[in-house]
Amino acid sequence: MPQFEQVEVFTPLLFWSLISFAIFLFLLWKFAFPPILKALEDRQARIREDLKSAEDLKIEAEKMRQDFETQIKTAHEKASTIINLAQEEARKISEKTISDTQAKCRQLQRDAEHEILTTRNKLLKEIREYISVLTIASTEKILHRSLNDDDRARLVEESIDEVLSSMEEKA
Repeated sequence: MPQFEQVEVFTPLLFWSLISFAIFLFLLWKFAFPPILKALEDRQARIREDLKSAEDLKIEAEKMRQDFETQIKTAHEKASTIINLAQEEARKISEKTISDTQAKCRQLQRDAEHEILTTRNKLLKEIREYISVLTIASTEKILHRSLNDDDRARLVEESIDEVLSSMEEKA
């Protein structure tokens, strides 16, 4: 190659260039590389710490998510239990109300029947008294004489029986 034949190597220039380069490398190694390496190591340590912190946060977030899901599940179970208890309580109250109402209705019916029976007996007694008075008065007027106690009792009983039988036929 003809181009390289013309190039002359200057040994002193090469020597001083190598010495300058070696000094430059030494100065770089002594003064420039340590801060650069320290900055790189610091950055690497910071990245490592950030990654560890991120991993810790991820683990903590996962734990919080699981705790939250557990709390939600527990809340749902409690709500379900409360709803079931409320439904059961409502059913009991409803049954008690129905039972109380039925008991009151039965009591009202018994009271009404008792009152009807009492009123019926009272009316029958009043009717008997009224009929006996009417019978005695009418018989005395018809016969123009006074009746003795036996005649009065017999006439009253006959009249009452007739009135009651006619009332029963109408009812």
